[in-house]
Amino acid sequence: LAKQARANADGSRVPVFSLPMAVLCLINFNESVATNVIWPFLPFAIVSWGVAPADTGTFAGIFASCFFVSQLLTAGGWGMFADARGRKPTLILGLVGSAMAMSALGFAGSFPVAVACRALAGLTNGNIGVTKVMVHEMVSKRDQAQAMALLSFNWGMGSIVGPIAGGFLTATSLEQAAGFSVPFLDQFPYAMPCFFSALISVLGIVVGACMLPESPEWLRQQSLGQAAPPSSCWATCGWPSKLLDALRCACVARRGYHHVPAEEPAEAAFPSAAAGTGATPSAAEASSGGAGSEASQPDELGDGISVRPERALQGCLARAASRLAPAPDSPLRDSVLLRCFGLYATLALAAILIDELLPVIGKMRREAGGLGMSEAEIAELLIIQGVSLVVFQLLIFHRLVARFGEGRVFKWGSVCALVALSTLPVSIWLGNSSGPAGRWVFVGGALALKTLGMGCCFSLTFVFINSAAKGRRLGAVNGISQSAASAVRVVGPALGGFLLSVSLRSSVVWIHTGVVCALMGLAMGATVAIGASLPTSVTDANREPDDTPPSAPEAAELELASVHV
Repeated sequence: LAKQARANADGSRVPVFSLPMAVLCLINFNESVATNVIWPFLPFAIVSWGVAPADTGTFAGIFASCFFVSQLLTAGGWGMFADARGRKPTLILGLVGSAMAMSALGFAGSFPVAVACRALAGLTNGNIGVTKVMVHEMVSKRDQAQAMALLSFNWGMGSIVGPIAGGFLTATSLEQAAGFSVPFLDQFPYAMPCFFSALISVLGIVVGACMLPESPEWLRQQSLGQAAPPSSCWATCGWPSKLLDALRCACVARRGYHHVPAEEPAEAAFPSAAAGTGATPSAAEASSGGAGSEASQPDELGDGISVRPERALQGCLARAASRLAPAPDSPLRDSVLLRCFGLYATLALAAILIDELLPVIGKMRREAGGLGMSEAEIAELLIIQGVSLVVFQLLIFHRLVARFGEGRVFKWGSVCALVALSTLPVSIWLGNSSGPAGRWVFVGGALALKTLGMGCCFSLTFVFINSAAKGRRLGAVNGISQSAASAVRVVGPALGGFLLSVSLRSSVVWIHTGVVCALMGLAMGATVAIGASLPTSVTDANREPDDTPPSAPEAAELELASVHV
């Protein structure tokens, strides 16, 4: 490990199948388990927490949204912390937060307590974005698609193990299997699935602390003095510190003062004089007051706050607007990155809608358009998705990318997911009409097609974002992308759960699931529209010069060109 760390410090890349990638895959596996373990028992837990069955969809949406509300507030900060302090400490802290939150969720006895535990998980964990950053920095660009497919493969493994734990480790399933009841499980029926997820987080902490080296690119930047210092972390994203500065400026303007930062020249405090005459008042005028103006008062508001009653409000508003504008090198000024952020956001919206609403639809009565399943049966339905993703990512995905290119595979995958989500009510109807076997064939087949399409889209979206960053601080860029995804994931579950609860009051069965599936289709339709402009291949256009040596014909052409020169 010491030799590997020294090699990484020199900027070398690691193979896709290596020890650092294995640790990152374990961390990604933990994130998948923590996300998917709750879905099989969530609608049953909500009812046990005292919520009326008719309002299960609404409260499931609130529960899912609270995680992303907190993640929206902290995802960018975790990415910038990774730029300043390193990728490895950020990942370890995220695993600690995940273990604490999932352990607390196991003891939740009411809906508000469960919401607080879920919000804690979002506040303390930004590992998804940081993991993608480390993969991009450790693996050569020609292997980026394969590395992201490996992460997606481990996410699929987590989406198998998580539902198994969530469906078969609950009190009901364990007591049915054992034939007797346990008092602890009677009091906390969903503690075991949460403890299982926390145990994997603890395993990730131990393995990550002992075996994960720091990112070679971050170490190189540290050695060259290029890493972002803590004081400038927020400047990477731009808007948080600027918003605070603008609010401070506005508050000063209400008191009749003009906010002048200490580092700005003296003429900035005299906008009218500088604009009208091109002259700057002298020090004597500034201290004693000039003609037609009041004498300047002492700096009572702290360093950099000068008393300038003249045109204070107009000057402060203009200054606030300029401070809220993104910096010249901000990712928010890059149209390609903005398009990638939009791609990730619409894809995340469709994914969180189906993840949150599928267990609720599975629990609904068949007469109401649902599937009438138990906790274990819902878990089996989710396992079908995980198995499909694992097999596809392991055997097929990287071959498709190598044969047809990233852009083309993304377009195919988004269209497959769009078709599967838009026709889900038809699949449910066909499944309920064909008996138990038909339900698994039609509904399971539709979910498998959705999983394959979304698996392609998510893996390649991460490649697009990292390739479009073009040397910017990857922690901040991925933090912004995670914030964009969290923003739509805040609205999506709440809106989807509310629409499902409202539609259940209708006597038309098709409306019960048709409304929410139409919303999923709109989100995937936006993904298809944004992805239509993608190039056929991304990594070829952005491949690093040292990634692959030139072929024999290319070397001959280069030698001939050098001779002519």
